[in-house]
Amino acid sequence: QEVLLPSPESALSLVSLVDGYFRLTADSSHYLCHEVAPPRLVMSILNGIHGPMQEEFVFAKLRREEQEEGLYIIRWSVLDFNRMILSVVKRGQQQAPGVQGPLKYRQFRIQKKGNSFVLEGWDREFSTLRELLDVLKGCTLKSGDESFTVKRCCPPKPGEISDLLIARKVKDSAKQILNLTQLSFHQIRKNEITQRAHLGQGTRTNIYDGVLTVCGTSGAEDEAEYFSTEQNNNSREMHVVLKVLDPSHRDIALAFFETASLMSQVSHVHLAFVHGVCVRGSENIMVEEFVEHGPLDVLLRKEKGRVTVGWKITVAKQLASALSYLEDKNLVHGNVCAKNILLARKGLEDGALPFVKLSDPGVSFTVLSREERVDRIPWIAPECVRDVGNLSTAADKWSFGTTLLEICFDADVPLKERTPSEKERFYEKRHRLPEPSCKELGSLICRCLNYTPGERPSFRTILRDLTQLQPHNLLDVTSVNPDFPVSDPTVFQKRYLKKIRELGE
Repeated sequence: QEVLLPSPESALSLVSLVDGYFRLTADSSHYLCHEVAPPRLVMSILNGIHGPMQEEFVFAKLRREEQEEGLYIIRWSVLDFNRMILSVVKRGQQQAPGVQGPLKYRQFRIQKKGNSFVLEGWDREFSTLRELLDVLKGCTLKSGDESFTVKRCCPPKPGEISDLLIARKVKDSAKQILNLTQLSFHQIRKNEITQRAHLGQGTRTNIYDGVLTVCGTSGAEDEAEYFSTEQNNNSREMHVVLKVLDPSHRDIALAFFETASLMSQVSHVHLAFVHGVCVRGSENIMVEEFVEHGPLDVLLRKEKGRVTVGWKITVAKQLASALSYLEDKNLVHGNVCAKNILLARKGLEDGALPFVKLSDPGVSFTVLSREERVDRIPWIAPECVRDVGNLSTAADKWSFGTTLLEICFDADVPLKERTPSEKERFYEKRHRLPEPSCKELGSLICRCLNYTPGERPSFRTILRDLTQLQPHNLLDVTSVNPDFPVSDPTVFQKRYLKKIRELGE
């Protein structure tokens, strides 16, 4: 639906109304566009400040987070408009062997005096709150006989329960993990699929071109594009991709079914559709929508230097839209990268736009070996290399940042020439990946590639910031860091080659 308003001022007035309502009912730390963003809210987001929450919600959030020494929340005071409250947590002494001591909390006041910020009890003034917090990091604050070390900020998160929302849908804050009783997908009979040419390999899978035969007629005109014109006894043939789990990996069949179940239960215009699963003897097969123009990284290499900045921004927005949809459902994709983005429409002609779909993540991330996880550096988030239990929507944000780099650099991948041990050390030393010369995109990518998961922006925020970008004002995004290796144009992977015709014996 589109609304035509008489003037830009009227449009901003409406957006401001919707913006305020959104913060009251959905996310108290988000704004829809920069033109209507309240300065106080912008300052709060930049510094990780919560709104005026009541104490019980503050302490409940600190208990839910990793119970590490020095975790703190900063929020606006309920009573004083110019005061902030710094709430710090620490673990008390053990009361018995093997029994953790109780959590202890203390609150310290920060007063805004004109253009300065002062921690009560300290006569030093700071020109910005960020400057004050940076100085406090690692310091110890005294409260009576107790000492509290200030270490890590716990910023607001989208959708979390607090008294700042007047309406909310209560949901489990833990990431959604499917178990056997929750698996749900369409079972496809083996005589309904036809396996054709081998297209390549995925993680522990072989990928084939295929045909799905659907019995019965469908009256939906919008389904016509998915079917061939051939009909036989009221059946229709659909072009699909068959992802066959390697029989030697039958031990991870449940994880394979979990992925199929996840993708079968979501529906978004920029997510590839999974039709179901077929069990054919010892083979487990995921049947997925065929997307005509194949992986994004292949096209970027083929059209290197000819793809416009606007085209790349459009692809990034479509990917962020799909991931925002998954984040709102608290679902984790776990394998975001350019080769898993498929092109339904190239959009290279003048006036045309690309149209992409994010493919399924393959076998569940939780069954990958450490070697396989290291091999996914730099797409995999650093916290997930150490422990698969750290997989969360924050990991998808890191992967998005790396994928955006891929798009900017025409599918050239940072660290691709490094050995596994060098890749691990890169993460251990918290080094930065190269950034595009375009500072607007570089800033967004830098926020996604934050080594602290909780400080990565939500996909709602990423999508908003991408939408604000004006491609005609951006510099060339393909300029790279001098340390970025130049790829050898004479070396190709098999998947980048184009088959011209079948050769005889």
